[in-house]
Amino acid sequence: MTQQQEKLSAFMDGEAEDDKIIDAIKHDAELQAKWQRYHVIRGTMRKEASVAPEMDITANIAAALADEPAIVAPKESRWRSIPIIGNVVPFATQSGQFAVAASVALAVILGVQHLNQPAPSEPFMTAPTAGPQGGLAPVSLEQTRTLPRNDMNEVLEKKRKINALIADHEQQIKLKQVQAEEEEKASDDTNRP
Repeated sequence: MTQQQEKLSAFMDGEAEDDKIIDAIKHDAELQAKWQRYHVIRGTMRKEASVAPEMDITANIAAALADEPAIVAPKESRWRSIPIIGNVVPFATQSGQFAVAASVALAVILGVQHLNQPAPSEPFMTAPTAGPQGGLAPVSLEQTRTLPRNDMNEVLEKKRKINALIADHEQQIKLKQVQAEEEEKASDDTNRP
């Protein structure tokens, strides 16, 4: 580290109060760059850095590229020197490009066809249930859909039939209860002395 850099570091740390270093920073581009880097480092160490430091490394990269030796590919490919394979390799590369294009086209066509298909009327399959004895209870998916007029009449007719069957079943249960009560009274009357 040079003496100027040490003075700059001491000035940054608040250990030196030298006006000469301020003048040197104003007139020296290298010291200005170090001044900026020191501030970035200090802010990062104190967790005060709210923005990433701006570093211009384009000049360094351009210089490194200028120093790199150029690699020039030979004009004649090694495949061209073999008579039969020299014709097959370009054909294979063109076929590969055609295969990729065909695959993309197929994927697009299948995707469009899949999106344009109507939605299935029954989106879910239900599992078989154990029945009325117990076990699994049926699960349903409530869907709201509009029915055509003729289907609506059929649905209403089915509901009427179901309601009539339920009412008949309830009447039969009441009838059996009345019959059971009458039989019980009759058996009580015959058992009394």
